[in-house]
Amino acid sequence: GFFDQFPREFFSVDGQLKVTEEQRQEALAVCTQADKNAALQCMTQAVYFEAAYEPLQGRRAVAQVVLNRVRHPAFPNSVCGVVYQGSNQRVCQFSFTCDGSLNRKPSAAAWAAAEAVAREALTGYVERSVGQATHYHANYVSPYWAPKLTKISQLGAHIFYRWPGKWGMPGAFTDSYSGVEGIP
Repeated sequence: GFFDQFPREFFSVDGQLKVTEEQRQEALAVCTQADKNAALQCMTQAVYFEAAYEPLQGRRAVAQVVLNRVRHPAFPNSVCGVVYQGSNQRVCQFSFTCDGSLNRKPSAAAWAAAEAVAREALTGYVERSVGQATHYHANYVSPYWAPKLTKISQLGAHIFYRWPGKWGMPGAFTDSYSGVEGIP
């Protein structure tokens, strides 16, 4: 599987924070092919349903936010855990997991493009333009949390943010990837 080749910078943040070889090997040891397939599925869904028709850099930025969250202690430490966080509650982190979007058949071409971005992200591509971003929203909404975070950039229709202070700096991204995935 493609995860067997992911480089040391897997789940890095802004190209600065890298997992150790020991952490990489631990993740590989517990990550089954089913887990790898689920991670790819969840990341592809996130890229597709959140940014399918955004510029390439914007699609990559959405994937980077997912990876950043995997490494941050405020979020689950798996790709599917991040993507589906809150999907069985009143408020979900990624709206497509709870608004019925998953019931729509995706465009084959856009899905293939989203899967390519997901695969790149899961094999080490780092979208540096969003740095330590753990949050984003479309430019046509004003979430209550946006003024409390530090704006990083806008790419296409999405505005990206990081936590303020130390919680949003590279040293805060201390969690290791669990290697265990599940789609609720």
